[in-house]
Amino acid sequence: MKKSLMGLTMVAVLALSGCVTTPSQPRTFDQLGQFSTTPLNTQTYRISFQGSSNMNYGMAEEITLLKSAQTAVLNGFQFFKVMDDPSNRTQQPPRQAVVYPNQMYPYGYGYGFRRFHGFYDPFYNMPQVINVDPVQVSYTIQCFKDKKSAPNDAFDARLILQSLGQKYGVTATGQVLQPQPVTATPAPATQAK
Repeated sequence: MKKSLMGLTMVAVLALSGCVTTPSQPRTFDQLGQFSTTPLNTQTYRISFQGSSNMNYGMAEEITLLKSAQTAVLNGFQFFKVMDDPSNRTQQPPRQAVVYPNQMYPYGYGYGFRRFHGFYDPFYNMPQVINVDPVQVSYTIQCFKDKKSAPNDAFDARLILQSLGQKYGVTATGQVLQPQPVTATPAPATQAK
């Protein structure tokens, strides 16, 4: 009984360690989160993005700006302005919480034993800040065909696609690139003597 339990434990450990070592496939721009593009009229769109809770707010704003530029270019516009509407003014970064790790007391001797007998680890006891809610960003954009009709503070959609698009796999024309699949490198062959 003891040997079979030990064997099952070893199989479980090997199976779980195999899952950890398999490389994950890279995600495309469209797989970074949930996007929503709603046309409000012929030149105004509502762009929304919801990322995971482990994504920071600045990255979500950058992705939403890139999606806004992509939407403008794919609909035949070159410039867009982010409108100052009430939803943008009330938009807040996601709620965060501070998480403290559990104190581990080796051998039941308590905190003093860990600290004075070489077991104290200050990096283990550091609190971590985590996001409680998934990050959400929404923009209402108004698009313009040329520089003359666009206001002075309008973004150049093609310039954003050229600069930020490379980082997220979007071309200057707004097309999403497919990532190269990750393949495991084979071990070098040994020569027989």
